[in-house]
Amino acid sequence: MPFFRNTLASFVIGLAWPIASLGQVLSGYSLAKGGGTLQTCDTSMHVDFSTAYLDGYQCQFTPAVTTGSTSVTGAQWDYYNYDSGSWSTDYTSAPTIAYFTPQPYPICYTVQAFDQLASQPCITTVCKLIAPQAFAECAGLTVNFGIAAASAGTITFQDLTQFPAGVVQSTFWSFGDGSSIASSPSPVHTFQGNGPFEVCLTIVGAAPSYCTATLCQWLYLGPTGLPCSEVVSQGFAVLQYENLVGVVDTSHVTGMNARYDWDFGDGAVATGRIVAHAYVPLQSYSLCGTLRAWGPLLSDTCVSTICREVFIMPEVSIAELDRDNARLAWPTPFADALTIAPSPERRTLVLLDGAGRTVLSRPLAPSAAPSTLPMAHLTPGSYMLLLEGELGRAWQRLVKQP
Repeated sequence: MPFFRNTLASFVIGLAWPIASLGQVLSGYSLAKGGGTLQTCDTSMHVDFSTAYLDGYQCQFTPAVTTGSTSVTGAQWDYYNYDSGSWSTDYTSAPTIAYFTPQPYPICYTVQAFDQLASQPCITTVCKLIAPQAFAECAGLTVNFGIAAASAGTITFQDLTQFPAGVVQSTFWSFGDGSSIASSPSPVHTFQGNGPFEVCLTIVGAAPSYCTATLCQWLYLGPTGLPCSEVVSQGFAVLQYENLVGVVDTSHVTGMNARYDWDFGDGAVATGRIVAHAYVPLQSYSLCGTLRAWGPLLSDTCVSTICREVFIMPEVSIAELDRDNARLAWPTPFADALTIAPSPERRTLVLLDGAGRTVLSRPLAPSAAPSTLPMAHLTPGSYMLLLEGELGRAWQRLVKQP
């Protein structure tokens, strides 16, 4: 029996007609959906939050916490801004955050607590991807579609979109094979071959808001038991600012079920499409993501792991960030010597290796000319240069070439 899986609404609908030799998999996805959890507290603690979409790309977030066998000691919101390329923190209970564009943004809510069963501090972090809207009514536009009828490779689709706060003005379909059609609630299309085909439905609302949303789903018309390489391609993006690192899964699973597990390399683990973790600064970690995918196209579960090295910068103040804009040392990468920029203040130079160990520490007198330090004794790799003086601290990442 063919079936339709809609991951946006998290339910499965069985279609009530038999098709003997035709397997149809129609499964949706959206980058603006998904979440993840990092939890060291007892599982009796449950943390979640809801999102209210406001006009002008603003969102208000409201937490929902069940403490269980824990005592809450603090909480914070961490949200990523693509325009500045940084994470920001908000300590208010139900913040309203202003964004600038309708693209998906990660936001995480972390609750610090004391686990009474384990008698130790713990945290629970919940992350989600949200898509702000220019008009609040646009958040109510839920694009959805399914299969109304099928005969061999000829499929009749059915628009199941809901828009209770507005009026649909235009409908656009694309079928993943170069064909498209406009303004049809139940288009009929004949596909050549098995696919998979990426079928997309775009809905545009009426003036003045012109709310727009798109849902894409994968349609497959062939036999099952495909190799993993044809169905699954793993990937993830790293969003790093100082010691806070967020990961967003970008894997391609062709509509199959998927589970995302993360190992941050310091003992912390998490599950979900998007998660965030605060590291201890000035160290290098191996961040690994494991993707497990399964479903009707596959004969077994596909498992794939990707690891990336992340180096955690020190936390700095706004003034220190301003100082970091200056070039402190050159060249980079360097070989046998490193030139340090002059400064009118007395400073202390500290050079750390990738594991955070001090490999060089020396005072620098005030100077109007650059100074050169011998570096031939250092092994090739990544280093962190710290210069601390009366005006504050500045840092620069360096690489020594082989």
